[in-house]
Amino acid sequence: DDEHGDEHGDEHDDEHGDEHDDEHGDEHDDEHGDEHGEERIFSTTKSEVINVAGSFLFDNGIVNQVDYFFRDSDYSLTEQHAEPEGGHEEGHEGHGHDEGPTVFLNEAREFGAIIDLSNGFIKQKLSLNIVDEDLSIIGAEAFMNPAKNEEFTIGYFATKDLGDFHIDFGLRHDQLDRKGSVTEREEHEEEHEEEHEEEHEEEHEGETTTFDRDFKNTSFALTIGRSFGDNFDINIGWSLVERAPSAVELYMNGPHLATARLETGDPSLEAEKGSNFDINFAYEKDGFFGSLTLFNHDVDNYIFLIDEIEEDHDEHGDEHGDEHGDEHGDELGGLIRANYLQQDAELKGYELELGKVFDLARGDLTVSFARDSLSGEFDDGTNIPRMVPDRNIYSVVYSEPTLDLSLRLRDVHKQTDIGFNETVSEGYEMLDFRVSKTFNVDQGAELTLSLFANNLLNEVARNHASFVKDPVPLPGRNYGIKLSLSNF
Repeated sequence: DDEHGDEHGDEHDDEHGDEHDDEHGDEHDDEHGDEHGEERIFSTTKSEVINVAGSFLFDNGIVNQVDYFFRDSDYSLTEQHAEPEGGHEEGHEGHGHDEGPTVFLNEAREFGAIIDLSNGFIKQKLSLNIVDEDLSIIGAEAFMNPAKNEEFTIGYFATKDLGDFHIDFGLRHDQLDRKGSVTEREEHEEEHEEEHEEEHEEEHEGETTTFDRDFKNTSFALTIGRSFGDNFDINIGWSLVERAPSAVELYMNGPHLATARLETGDPSLEAEKGSNFDINFAYEKDGFFGSLTLFNHDVDNYIFLIDEIEEDHDEHGDEHGDEHGDEHGDELGGLIRANYLQQDAELKGYELELGKVFDLARGDLTVSFARDSLSGEFDDGTNIPRMVPDRNIYSVVYSEPTLDLSLRLRDVHKQTDIGFNETVSEGYEMLDFRVSKTFNVDQGAELTLSLFANNLLNEVARNHASFVKDPVPLPGRNYGIKLSLSNF
């Protein structure tokens, strides 16, 4: 179900991954730039990855081949507030930014192996995967205590042709250990003398509670395909998939500036359990091609991040005193409070593609149209937040052995199926152009030169799936060049 499960996966990843890396700096420039005048956020990243991969071949016996790999990766992101001389020395709400940088660290070690057990009757493979990951955030803006993930996965895959039918079957079992802790946030206000006419909030760390959550998840998938002649295929798939909550979803407890929110995880979250069905129709003849996929996903315990409503703010104020409720909206620079919750949900939609390949004198010209649509509702009939809108994609691609050109127009619709406390996102059209040329150089090496021009229409576009779509629109018109050298 990976093809359609990406929408859910992307949502989680955008919340805690790409959105953090790609939008963090821009978001601060837009939001904090307005609040502090010339204040900016500077960030630097560093990544070190060691990959070792190989294979063992066996001439006889049950095992044909073993492919293995080991990966050791260290990643760090450092963020620092910076202000020019003479600019807003008081800092944010009277607090100076002298707390130093915030450093996000991820150290992971992963080992995997795929064992080929195929024989004359059936193609089959066994996979093993072990992950040991340490997450930590150091600095005044740390939103989560250090956490540790340990994962062990064993999987089995088999494929078999039975005349006109083709069967694929996959089974996976995961054993996951999520270790972490949550420190209670205690907020106090101190009123200064009247001549200062200022109020400061001080945060004090409270009691820390440690958690060690174990998950045992089992997933399987079955696909049955049928060919009708040489041009038309139908594939029907069904799967049951379990996904354990991430360390962030469990133990998050602090300001996440990439999403402009004060996010709170839930250490008691259960694993998601999805029942997925999809059917695909594919046709190809004389250069014409077409594909249609329909899918439906029922997910128990769907995990999502949702902003607190005003009533929640009022209750918070009632519990801590009226002055706390009045200042609630301004605490931590006006970040929105948001909580990780889970609820049964259903996601459904379709993907369509039609096109034609033209054989030209020196290459191929492919003209295609694609459309995808996704909708999601909770079991109470409300919409899942931040669902991507419908979109049409028009593409023209020309390809030669050493030359590739592409022109793509994305027509993204207005998103009106909004979740609670969301706003409508207007539609937009994004036109992108790319050209890539490969040159043969000495001793069999190849040099590839790529040029791109994105958003040629210079549209002001907002990604509805983003938490910060309003202060951080998608990039305007931009150009770039890339060089790569490969030696065979």
